[in-house]
Amino acid sequence: MFIEAEDITFGYTPEKSILNSISFALGQTHTLSIVGASGSGKSTLLRIISGILPNANDNHLRGKTTINEQTPDEYRKSGKLAFMFQESTLMPNLTAKENIAFPLKLRGIQDDDRVQSLLQTVGLVEYADYLPRQLSGGMKTRVALARSFSTGPELLLLDEPFSALDIAWKSKLYIELEKLLRRYNTTVVLVTHDVQEALLLANHIIVLGKRGTVLHEDTISTDWSMAKRIFDISNYIKTRVYQEHFVPIQKWIMDDGVREITGRSEVDAVLNRITLVAGNGNEEWDSYQTDLLSLRKYTNDPEVNSILVDAFRKAKSLNFRYELMWEITNYRALSERVQAEVFEFYLTNLPYFSAKSAQFYQVDSARLFDTLIGTKINGDRVKFPKEKLWIYLCDMFHSTETDRVLTYLGEVAEGKVEQLDYAFARTVAQKIKQRIEDETPNTIRVA
Repeated sequence: MFIEAEDITFGYTPEKSILNSISFALGQTHTLSIVGASGSGKSTLLRIISGILPNANDNHLRGKTTINEQTPDEYRKSGKLAFMFQESTLMPNLTAKENIAFPLKLRGIQDDDRVQSLLQTVGLVEYADYLPRQLSGGMKTRVALARSFSTGPELLLLDEPFSALDIAWKSKLYIELEKLLRRYNTTVVLVTHDVQEALLLANHIIVLGKRGTVLHEDTISTDWSMAKRIFDISNYIKTRVYQEHFVPIQKWIMDDGVREITGRSEVDAVLNRITLVAGNGNEEWDSYQTDLLSLRKYTNDPEVNSILVDAFRKAKSLNFRYELMWEITNYRALSERVQAEVFEFYLTNLPYFSAKSAQFYQVDSARLFDTLIGTKINGDRVKFPKEKLWIYLCDMFHSTETDRVLTYLGEVAEGKVEQLDYAFARTVAQKIKQRIEDETPNTIRVA
């Protein structure tokens, strides 16, 4: 891998971290987008990759980052890295042409042909002798983009460079960026808060959460090249692959925001509401999914878990108990008794709940098995407790790849899958496997 980050943790004080255990890898000439809400540490991570935010007296950086087997500081000094910030940061006393040539000048290089070619690429030949104050915001961004490529960078780091531009200018600059990337075979790490932009420009996406953790990772497999996506945005966003990735990524970011802005007093109000409606058997209210979501960062609290379990036992609505189930199983110290209760509830309603879960994953039943293995059991960085992974075995019931599912469940039941090598998961795998084998082909795929 060209870039490898292992367990990156950073903070300005030892007690409070901005980034927590960030790990990822990126191949050469690939493009990675880092998305997330404001304050999630996106720009901080980019600066760590660049080496301009080192471990120092007032910084606390742990973990390891390598770029082409070099430290970020070593790689930056090699001159193969370019960094484009949100602000254009042009030299105010230099013309557009001189700004583009500036990185070359620092190296003692004069290459007028390259500068002229870059001016032409970004459509600014006639503005070559203009000073930054004479240029519009979009023009200044184009100059900064051309300057980033003046040294033919092997790695380009982009920190929300297009955020202040309208859609017309963004579309124009996307096209110019794609041309430059193709010309120089550049590897890119892009920070953006715009999920659509991430899906247009990258095939690898990381979602950072408010606590500086990786909430979700995505790899977009599509035959739409970056150029095709950019030139035909209106049709690309209608494709199934775009929709299947856009909605979950957006939901990760929104859900994370809801969780983080919820205080303990609001949690207590939600818990009181849950207790009341479960006790009355009236579990239908407009915001219960959002209310439950707001509890997420508190579900490892023993008191919160006890209230949720009590409500789960009293509630009569299947959907309400299903939603409570996910919050209950976040608790790391969940007793075997409660875990068994939840499983038996799921098992009793297996066709309905496995289909309901598949809707959340935004994939059809033909691709459900690979999604559960690749992004939930093996690849999910949400850091759910290991003890919760058995739920994904239940969700496999909805998959149409019956033979693969049965083989996998058999391996889990025999203790051959490391992530699921614990007694309860083996029991779940055996029961789900038996249930599938007992069903006829027509009822296996009940939606």
